[in-house]
Amino acid sequence: MLLGVLGGLGPLATVYFMDLLVKMTDAESDQNHIPTLVMNDSDIPDRTDYILGKNCESPLPKLEEDAKMLEKCGCDYIVIPCNTAHYFYDEVQEQVHVPIINILEETVKYAYKRNPNIKSIGIMATDGTLKTGSYKKYLDKYGLKQITLSPENNESLMNIIYNQVKAGKKVDMVEFMRLVVELIRDGSDVVILGCTELSIINHNNSLTSHMDYIVDSMDVLAEASIRMCGKHVKENYKACVDL
Repeated sequence: MLLGVLGGLGPLATVYFMDLLVKMTDAESDQNHIPTLVMNDSDIPDRTDYILGKNCESPLPKLEEDAKMLEKCGCDYIVIPCNTAHYFYDEVQEQVHVPIINILEETVKYAYKRNPNIKSIGIMATDGTLKTGSYKKYLDKYGLKQITLSPENNESLMNIIYNQVKAGKKVDMVEFMRLVVELIRDGSDVVILGCTELSIINHNNSLTSHMDYIVDSMDVLAEASIRMCGKHVKENYKACVDL
């Protein structure tokens, strides 16, 4: 199986996804890993700015072009390591015949199957992802309530995403954890890191290793990719349930 990675949204998140893919695969040799073709297209217009009407240049044409290129190169599956870009998921999937693994659907499914007793999930995501209700569509499928940050707090989260992680600067972890606690106080049983830049914060601080109420969408996407491509996940990375 050849996995196509439609990346560049942003470039650091794409590199992080590839690092996860290699580290999580149970492989004793190079040949046990997943053959992967990466399109790290940093020219794709900003997804959030377009969705919020701050930029009239749609990312969709580039997303469709890159997906077609990956299909033409023989990829059996495609992944897009960007939550916000999944606003365009249906349109991009219609342009190719190979399955695109949906990070939103896989993440909600994992959170629910890990603990079917949960009732509410807090979503930490960009304004674009929240405005489109991208996660809510899948939360509704499992009868789960969506909890989000207040506009003021999400503005702080956006600052962390764009002016700290994407800019390659030090993250204000005190402020980040304050936002996580706010979601828990508001009734969240689980908090989903629904932005791949937030996954980088998790990676750098090992949040999910000692906070079992946090679910990292990038971890879930990597595991789903490994399984769908016919490989095995290392025991120390394996989820509690089959995806």
